[in-house]
Amino acid sequence: MTISGLISIKIASSFWAISTIVTRIEIAQKEDATLIEVNPLIVNSAGEVILLDSKVTIDGNALYRHPELEELSDGVAEDPQEAMAKERGLTYVKLDGDIGVLGNGAGLCMSTLDVVAQAGGAPANFLDAGGGSKAQAIIDALEVITSDTKVKAILFNIFGGITRCDEVAKGIIEATRKIGLDMPIVVRLDGTNSQEGLALLDGANMTNLHHESTMLGAAKRVVELAASETEKSA
Repeated sequence: MTISGLISIKIASSFWAISTIVTRIEIAQKEDATLIEVNPLIVNSAGEVILLDSKVTIDGNALYRHPELEELSDGVAEDPQEAMAKERGLTYVKLDGDIGVLGNGAGLCMSTLDVVAQAGGAPANFLDAGGGSKAQAIIDALEVITSDTKVKAILFNIFGGITRCDEVAKGIIEATRKIGLDMPIVVRLDGTNSQEGLALLDGANMTNLHHESTMLGAAKRVVELAASETEKSA
């Protein structure tokens, strides 16, 4: 091939590449994509830029605007705990630690993750059961958290506003019995019907249930219990 031919291919490739990038940007904006990965990207003998394979991630919070994309979801690539939580209407993000965390409200959940880390622990997840959490929501949440085999202990941090703490306590007790849960659970209840909730927990006579009055106290307790469980299994 002549030098002029090579230059022509490079010029053509540049135009194709620019067009490809612009198109990806337009798709990302139109479809609410958080990631568009192209690999491999090749240049053929005519100077055309060709995309051989691509991966696209759509913002889950925007899927209601794109019902046609829901059918294209790759369930195999999706984290199993996150898929289970999604089916049950729970906001769940898997992390790398061994302490399950459940709260009601994104702000409280984030604060709980920070306090667990401050106490020397590593959160296994972010799970927001939402305001007004009923007993069934707590059961669903516990089933999602305990499906992660790395979890050694669980921390519930609940502030009762719309959520009633006695409903949360009922859910914890029912789920513990239903799924035969014996790992340590630390509960901090504050707000609406918190005393009633604590009385229900005490009356359940479950040795794996513990409650603390402060967030930091609960975080320290769950970190200690998780460490103890790790030692037992070593």
